[in-house]
Amino acid sequence: MPNVTKIEHIPQTVPTKIKVAAYARVSMDSDRLAHSLSTQVSYYSDLIQSNPKWEFAGIFADFGITGTDVRRRDEFNKMLKACDNGEINLILTKSISRFARNTVDLLNTVRHLKDIGVEVRFEKENLSTFSSECEVLLSLMGTFAEEESRSTSNNVKWAIRKGFEKGKPRPIAPFGYRWNGEKFVIDAHEAIAVRRIFDDFLNDIPMAHTAKWLKENGYRSHTRQFVCYALQNIVYTGNLLLQRYYTISLAGHVTKKNEGELPKYFVENSHEAIISQVIFDAVQRKMQESYEFNPEAHRRVRPKCFSAKIKCGCCGGNYVSTPRRGERTHEGLVEAWSCSVKVKSRKKNCQNGVITGAELRRISCEIMGVDAFDEYEFTHTINQITIHSDGKLIYEFYDGRKESAQTHFFKSEDRKYKDPHTPICGYKWTKDGYVIYEPEAESVRLVYKLYNDGMTISDISRKMESLGYKSKRGKFTRKIVLYILQNPFYIGTRIFPANYSGTGKEETVLNDHEPIVTIEAYEQAKERREKDAKRHNDSRNNRHQNIGADSREPKA
Repeated sequence: MPNVTKIEHIPQTVPTKIKVAAYARVSMDSDRLAHSLSTQVSYYSDLIQSNPKWEFAGIFADFGITGTDVRRRDEFNKMLKACDNGEINLILTKSISRFARNTVDLLNTVRHLKDIGVEVRFEKENLSTFSSECEVLLSLMGTFAEEESRSTSNNVKWAIRKGFEKGKPRPIAPFGYRWNGEKFVIDAHEAIAVRRIFDDFLNDIPMAHTAKWLKENGYRSHTRQFVCYALQNIVYTGNLLLQRYYTISLAGHVTKKNEGELPKYFVENSHEAIISQVIFDAVQRKMQESYEFNPEAHRRVRPKCFSAKIKCGCCGGNYVSTPRRGERTHEGLVEAWSCSVKVKSRKKNCQNGVITGAELRRISCEIMGVDAFDEYEFTHTINQITIHSDGKLIYEFYDGRKESAQTHFFKSEDRKYKDPHTPICGYKWTKDGYVIYEPEAESVRLVYKLYNDGMTISDISRKMESLGYKSKRGKFTRKIVLYILQNPFYIGTRIFPANYSGTGKEETVLNDHEPIVTIEAYEQAKERREKDAKRHNDSRNNRHQNIGADSREPKA
């Protein structure tokens, strides 16, 4: 009997490749070091891809970044994230100093990578983090690298400060300039922005608006903080104030303003100016005036006179300015003041009332015994205002006197007597109710006249636009013309919605305010609107009937 042997199929296993990445770094931004970084990247790319057992997992390179703080190294942190995601098994790097110069960061990073199974190899030291003696050697060499970094930093600082003593700035050009190897020269494109920043500030344009303009026009620096910094930078006058800031090494490099810790050096006429000294001095005076205007509200822009002066009598919080959208005057948003605790907690921790700026000015005039409100006099006379939930205001003077006043916080039951915050074209809301606002009232009268003379809605809209009339939102549209023609408000009739009437039902009040148009003109327009509407409906019905008749096919 023949001997039969069963041959089992043994599947061939493809050896798993090691995912290898490399890390490179240079700490200074220069052409020579850029070439060095490029050389490192090329070297590691060729090295990894030439090894058949390795799988290329990328090159991570930080350019011009210090090694003393890992938080600032974007590529380094990106590499660590890839390690956490299992995308890297082995990291190659030139030396310990390239990987990290801070001993604590070095050891913490290496230990974390070792815990997740990622090896780091340092070529210069011929050291692997998977070796037994790695911890001690890393600690020792990391300390040397950190000390070397500190020594280099001190040498660089010494050289920079010696340059300052001779009137030589650092070759890092501020916004608006370029460094030509010897001095700062004007960048024409950025100089436009610098001049805009100073002009806007002197014209009382908010810094946030200027920053928005910078961003919209594609400038590299476009934050409010930058605008504020630029306004105080004397470099734009053609002069230099060297060592305004200095760097200390705590956990990484920390820049601090020089408040007398180190000497400063003033260099006059060192380069071409973008703005004049006169404009710069005017800006500095205006900033100082803003501080002195209300010392309790330290801001670099002019604060409101009530800033930091109003206290909440319920929770002790400060009242802050909160423009109320929907409540509009002809000058813009209504200025309202609310308790900051109430605003932040959305009424959970405080229920005190809201008071408008106009009401505050009116009461302040009565308390101070003056006819017209003066911000300077108020700021230097009134120390604090305390507002209580019952509408009582306590004024405290700088001379120690106290005076009380009363305002009214509207409740739900008396909404009927409150402005419903609906801006009516032709009227202006006052404490006495709606009064005619003549610049807009004439447009209302003209709309009624044109309509009653036979002009169409579209033609009226175009006519009003050609005459230069505008609505609060811009164009004088057909919708606005129709709104004016069908609103009984213009004959003195006011309709209170159910939620404002106080009774829970819609309420109509005749002769509530002075009319702009006569009842005859309103009724004439109403009669024409009804006729036009009927003619329009009849036309639509006839058209539908014709369409229906035409669409029916005759039976065969």
